[in-house]
Amino acid sequence: MKKLLAMVLLFTLFIEAEPLKQEIGTILNLSGKQRMLTQKMSKEALLVGKGIDIENNQKALKKTIALFDKTLKGLLNGDKELNLVKTKDKKIIKELQSVSALWKEFKIFIDRIADGKFKRTALKAIEMGNIPLLQSMNHIVKMYEEKYKEQLSDKTATTINLAGKERMLIQKMTKELLLIAHNLESNSYMNSLKRGGRFFKDTLCELINDKEATKSPKVEKELQEVKKLWDKYQESIVNTELSEKGIHKFNEKEKVFVEKMTSKLIIVATKIDKRRYKDELKKSANEFEKILNGLIYGDSKLGISKTNNKAIQEKLSKVQHMWQEYKKIINNVDTSTKALKKAMQINMPLVENMDEIVKLYELDNK
Repeated sequence: MKKLLAMVLLFTLFIEAEPLKQEIGTILNLSGKQRMLTQKMSKEALLVGKGIDIENNQKALKKTIALFDKTLKGLLNGDKELNLVKTKDKKIIKELQSVSALWKEFKIFIDRIADGKFKRTALKAIEMGNIPLLQSMNHIVKMYEEKYKEQLSDKTATTINLAGKERMLIQKMTKELLLIAHNLESNSYMNSLKRGGRFFKDTLCELINDKEATKSPKVEKELQEVKKLWDKYQESIVNTELSEKGIHKFNEKEKVFVEKMTSKLIIVATKIDKRRYKDELKKSANEFEKILNGLIYGDSKLGISKTNNKAIQEKLSKVQHMWQEYKKIINNVDTSTKALKKAMQINMPLVENMDEIVKLYELDNK
């Protein structure tokens, strides 16, 4: 009986023990990699939608989906193949469960594209769903970093996190290029516009009062033109005869007004979204370059030191060289077929090299 109790106690201690140093490195690496996979699968879906190397991108997409799904389950329940230990922190478990819920919804649409059932509505769902998924995974990585930073050597958790973040930013930049190339209708306003005229005023006012949106004189002029249509619509309401014939006539007018105003406003909103994607692309490029320079030279503000590991230094130098080519496409927001193909050629080697760098930092921590 005593032996049995001792065994139970030892087993309990084993179950509740904190992960080992190398296990922490794997957790930080793979949870960080999940951020990259949200952008990689979105990029691959957009490539399929753009008709670029459809068969290979569908195959790659299926693998990315499977890896994201397996890693997410591994972070929650452990996975021997991935060398992941089961998460025991209740707050992290709760966040991972939230990601699982987001993933369940997102997976429906990404699976459709992977299976060749391409529809523009699926691309819209991916456009709208990829960032919440990315942000939630990023939050989890920060939670892991905070939890384990004292158990790792100085600045190691931060370095693994930021080096891992570079993989995500590479994929995010290409995804943003593809979003601009696809010229998808505005995700911010489309749903409310489609619901009819009663939502129109709120959407119009939101755009007119949006300082970012009205930076461009051309966009501001277009919005004012839409507003004139709105004023005519209001005038039509006031002058409608309150008879069956008058209301029927107004209903016909209203349909024409709403369709005309909605189509114009969607065009404006889409232009605004396109510019915002360009701004987001610029931010992603700046963040990537800042972290890369920090990894190469050290950056006290980012909390990372210059490494003395020659293998890491050589890999970082290789990434820096590749980045210069990639950066030209990003900075020029070049969405031509030639530029997108070149971006694809550089994209994965860049990610693979950054992945190797993260693994080297992980090994350096052992």
